[in-house]
Amino acid sequence: MTENSPAIRPSLTFRSGGWVIALAGVLVLLILAWAFAGILMGHRPKGDGQSVDTYGFDLSNLRTNGGAFVASGNPRDFFQSLDQPQVLPGHEMLAYNAKLRSKYVVTTDRVIGVEINGKSRAYPLDVMNVHEVVNDELAGVPIAVTFSPLCDSAIVFDRRVNGKPLQFGVSGLLLDSNLVMYDKQADVVAHTSLDSQDKKPATQVSMNADQSSPVSAAPASSLWSQMAGMAIAGPAGDATLAQIPNVNVCTWKHWLATHPTTEVILPDAQDEKRMKKISYSRYLLSSRLEFPIGRKAATNILTNTSLDNMPGTMPDKMPVIAITAGGETRVITLREAADRGADAPWNFVVGGVPIVVVSQKDPASVLVGSSDATPIQVTPCLWFVWQAFHAPAAPDQVLMPSHSVK
Repeated sequence: MTENSPAIRPSLTFRSGGWVIALAGVLVLLILAWAFAGILMGHRPKGDGQSVDTYGFDLSNLRTNGGAFVASGNPRDFFQSLDQPQVLPGHEMLAYNAKLRSKYVVTTDRVIGVEINGKSRAYPLDVMNVHEVVNDELAGVPIAVTFSPLCDSAIVFDRRVNGKPLQFGVSGLLLDSNLVMYDKQADVVAHTSLDSQDKKPATQVSMNADQSSPVSAAPASSLWSQMAGMAIAGPAGDATLAQIPNVNVCTWKHWLATHPTTEVILPDAQDEKRMKKISYSRYLLSSRLEFPIGRKAATNILTNTSLDNMPGTMPDKMPVIAITAGGETRVITLREAADRGADAPWNFVVGGVPIVVVSQKDPASVLVGSSDATPIQVTPCLWFVWQAFHAPAAPDQVLMPSHSVK
């Protein structure tokens, strides 16, 4: 082509590739519509991920005792609680997996094992990673199964406060890198009484501050710390939650072998994709903490006592198991428990209660109980979060590993 030749400009037609641009434009419009739909319909997420004041909670009486109270980067209910999940008999898991493209629970998967009044249920950690809170009922007891992935801490509570069962959600806030829950008092749907003459059920009215409908005022939500097991802000004051005893984190194979009649919860239909995407394995293998810890060597939130005398010879993310019985607490490492309880039960005494540890290796799986059936509190977590919330009063209450820790 010479300088005097007319320029030939390529044209883009729908057939030659213009459809790609058109499709991209449609996708952009759909994404924008999805992003703004919640705002336009009045369902804008609470919490900007940065400022704790944007989450819609009353923080006027916030109690942290020096702990680092921060936003997690996610809005409130980014991880939505799983309420009253469906369950499957544990012995049917093999048949259930056979029907799936990707197996749900396999032998090496970790589960939170709960047993109440002879009835047992397993909560796979893959499900807990995407919900963090499960509001359930087991053997007639309303429970909140809670898991904080950043601390690898699993605690199950009786969710009754003053005799009233509460529903808990994920606030999107953290206290010393640990899960902060909220009770869904303000999300309760009000029910007006039945008409005494025609017995017609009254209309359910959603509690909304923008409505002028005659709905009885709901109490504001309170914030609750998982590791402290108590309210830290809101009208609940300093109320505490009763911890369900004898809760363990172990492999599904280990739990099923020792609880052959156990049930296992099933995930929501939309959980499968999220379970594949959400993983904390890289975080747990690193030494870095993603969020600040305010009380690592400050004060215990429960007793307000100094923690300066605690041993500092274990890595922050060392997996430990705290055992409370007879008013005393001992902390053992998962590695030590797995080594010493594999060939024969590991027996020792805490608070006058005989403790027995039975474990399996590859992967490490530990079950802790009492040999005389005394209820005990078992709290699996990472070392840094135990130091922050429930550090023992003296270094000799920590059973250090018998081998060197790297």
